[in-house]
Formats: sequence, C-alpha cells, structure tokens
Amino acid sequence: MSGPLRALIIEDSEDDAKLLLRALRRGGFDPSHQRVETAEAMDAALQQTWDVVISDWAMPHFSARAALAILQAKKLDLPFIIVSGTIGEEVAVEALRAGAHDFLAKGRFMRLIPAIEREIREAKVRTERRTIEQQLRQMQKMEAISHLTGGIAHDFNNLLAVIVGSADLLLEAVRNDANLTELTNEILTSALHGAELTHRLLAFARQQPLAAEDIALNERLPRVIAILQRTLGESIHITTTLADSLWRTRIDPSRIEDALLNLAINARDAMPNGGVLTIETANVELDEHYAGLYAEEVTAGEYVMLSMSDTGTGMPPEIIERAIEPFFTTKEYGKGTGLGLSMIYGFAKQSGGHLNIYSEVGVGTTVRLYLPRAHGESATVTAAGRHAATLPGGGESILLVDDNAALRRVTLRRLAELGYTVCEAEDGPTAIAIMRSGERFDLLFTDIGLPKGMSGYVLAEQARRQQPRLKVLFTTGYGNRRDEGGDHQQQEQLLRKPYRTEELAAKVRAALAANNE
Repeated sequence: MSGPLRALIIEDSEDDAKLLLRALRRGGFDPSHQRVETAEAMDAALQQTWDVVISDWAMPHFSARAALAILQAKKLDLPFIIVSGTIGEEVAVEALRAGAHDFLAKGRFMRLIPAIEREIREAKVRTERRTIEQQLRQMQKMEAISHLTGGIAHDFNNLLAVIVGSADLLLEAVRNDANLTELTNEILTSALHGAELTHRLLAFARQQPLAAEDIALNERLPRVIAILQRTLGESIHITTTLADSLWRTRIDPSRIEDALLNLAINARDAMPNGGVLTIETANVELDEHYAGLYAEEVTAGEYVMLSMSDTGTGMPPEIIERAIEPFFTTKEYGKGTGLGLSMIYGFAKQSGGHLNIYSEVGVGTTVRLYLPRAHGESATVTAAGRHAATLPGGGESILLVDDNAALRRVTLRRLAELGYTVCEAEDGPTAIAIMRSGERFDLLFTDIGLPKGMSGYVLAEQARRQQPRLKVLFTTGYGNRRDEGGDHQQQEQLLRKPYRTEELAAKVRAALAANNE
C-alpha cells in the first residue's frame, strides 16, 4: 500500500514528528499531516478526516491514554499506533488494553509502514462489517414493521369493511331522508379515508403493487392542496390552473397524492425564501414525434397532464440528467434520501405514463406527470353521485367464507340484496364440510387469511376438487398478494377490503363470468 496518507500526529517534539514523516515517505506514502500536543487541539483536528493516528505515549500536557479516550468518546474507529522512546513491556500491554492497535519504539521504524498498512486494511474491514450489520439490522427492522403493519392493516381493514358495508346498506335504507343520507355519507367518507391511510401504510411497509382506479383528478386535488399548504407554510403561495372537463385517469390515487407531496417538498427546498407553487392539469395528446424523442419511454396517445412548477433556484442540465437516479440528491447529508423523484418516475412508468422535468437556473423547475386517460365507465362511485348497483345477481349460489363474524353478516346481506343465494362458513374446514354434504355452489367468495391452517388459496384448491366448475373470488385486507401465496391465476380475481357494494357486485359478476382453466 502506498500513496496519500492523512496522518494525525500527537507529538510534543517537532523533530520527532519530522522523523515520522520522513519514515512514511521512505515507505512509499505521501503524507498530509497535522501535529497536536493537547486535548483541545486534538478535538479540533478530529473535525477533519484522518487515515491513522500516531501518538507518543507521554507528553507534558497530554498522553496516548487521554487521546484514546477522546477517540472512544467520539466513537471513531481510527488506527491508533503508539511510537514512544520510553515504552516498555508493561506500558505496551497497558496501551493495547486501552485500545491502541500497535506500538513501537522511536527510531525503529522498520515496523511502522507494515503496521499502518495492516491497521488501515483492518479498519476498512471493520467499517464494511459494521455497514453490513447496520444494513442487516435495518432490513430486519423493516421486515418486522412490514409484518406488524400487515397484521394491523388486515384487522383494521376488516373493521373498515364492516363500516363501509353497513353504511352502504344504510344509505339505501335512508335514501328518502336527506338528513340521514348526509350523516351516512359522512360515515362512509370517513371510512373510505381511513382505508386510504391503511393503503398508504401497506404501500410503505410492504411494497404494495399499484391499486389502479379510474379517478377524477380535479376532484381530489383540493384536499391534497390543503395538506400541501399546511406543510409548505405561509411563505409559499399555491396557485392552480385546472382544466375544465378533465379526462378521468387510471392510477393508484394514494400514490399520486404521495407524488404531489414529494414534489412540493422538493419545491419548498428550492425556494428557501418563499415563492409561488403552481399546480396545473390539462388534457394532452402526445403524438408520435414526441414519443420518438423518448425512445421506449412514451407511447403516443391521450394523457391527463399534472404539473407542478416552482419559482426556485432551478437546476443545471447535468443535475437534471441525474435527477431521477435512485439515491442521487443535491441536498446536504441527512436532508434527503434521493428517492423522491425516482419513486415518482417509477410510479409514472408503472401506471403507463411519463415524467418530464424542465428547469432553468435562477428561474425555477416544472415537473410534468403524464398519466394515461381512462376509457369507459368507472366501477367506483362516490358517495355524492352514488346510484344503485347495475350488476345484480341472477340467483346464483355463493359460499361466503370469512372468520370475521360481523363482516360475514354484512357481506351476506349485501350479496342477498344483490340477488344471490348465500351460505356462510367461518373457516376452511367448515366450508369443505358444507360442500361434502352435497350442496352445490356457483362461486366461492373467501378471505385469503383464514384460521385453522387452511388459507383461502388452499381452500379454493380443495373446493375445486369437490366441484371442478366452481368459480372463486378472493378478498383480503393485506397489502402484497405475493406475500400471501397463491398462483398468478388465483390472484387475478381479488377484491381488496374494504369495498363498496358496486365493487362487490362488479367483482362477483366478473368472477362468475371467468373461465376455469
């Protein structure tokens, strides 16, 4: 090993320090150094980065033992080598016990270079080991959070499913009473908002796939903008330019809100003295020429454009080129992960859209999200514009399996009101026993997470052995289907809790119409 070496020398003799530097140069190093001889000077020097500390054992105003204590207090793992003219065996043992890595006598520098090379290598190994251990602990912590969040969200989603289902039924019962309808809508709106919060927790902790819906973006923006205004503070003024008759877009609504928050925080950091943040929506058609400028990035077609512009410091071209790289950030250490724009880019790509960044230094930055236009009617209906389900049943027989009794009661009633004949079971073995009694069913509607060692997937496999033409619809309050088992075909027919009656009706009809392979 040779080359540059940053050496902190603790020595009261300038001549002895010169001898050390001469020995280092003869050994192939090009040392840069600082000599200190007091605790205060060492403490100040440690604000810089060093490769090795070389210290005398005893000095009039300082000692190697005191220097080691300073390093240990600061939790700095630096190679610490003692070079002393008075060191003996007992002193050497004491020094090693105190934390020194090696010792040698002044004037005998044959072992100095090998000792430095060895200790630098070992310090690097220790640093790498600590990094790996820290990453492992972080992974274990996140895995624990993932499992905890998944379990809590599952139970919470069951509660929300009961509330949403009951509110849906109640809304039908009180539709001729304006006051009761308003109160019921408040319950329903709050429950659905709780479901969105749960969805975000799952997306954070379990890397949940996109749950795309056909949404009216303009209708969602006022609530998000209110959150942004509280987050950004009074020094930043938010303006909006929202298109009339904006097309619906098919995206994951929770992800778009997270994307807006991330973009707004970036804009705030670019406007430390305040400024203007402009949010705009528009219907846009990207033609073949534009698509050709972004080879394999953009498909020509109709998009809903959502943009956010700031009047901040802006970015030079070399920064724009790297802006979406994971972990790339221009913020100071501890102020940003460098994942914000890369996550938004991934969301746009996964949604079938496109991200574009335009910026000028001293002018500001505009980030445009092009989100795919939704075609056809959405199965999701808001409380304000709710109508009766348009996909009633035709008397088909459904076996409903869920270990939550309250949710079973609500779901049974909803299915019955849709026109289905429903039989219920609290777990897999009970459901199989019902089927073995000779009763025939058109559809098995089962929760995935069931007790008694039989998941919904296992139940479906056994049920189809009993009745090969049986159709299956799964439901779950968990986030990531991949964590719950089941093959790809099974996962296609899935209804996430909590769900509206319209969603239930549509999913049941789709499952009944599906072909078994």
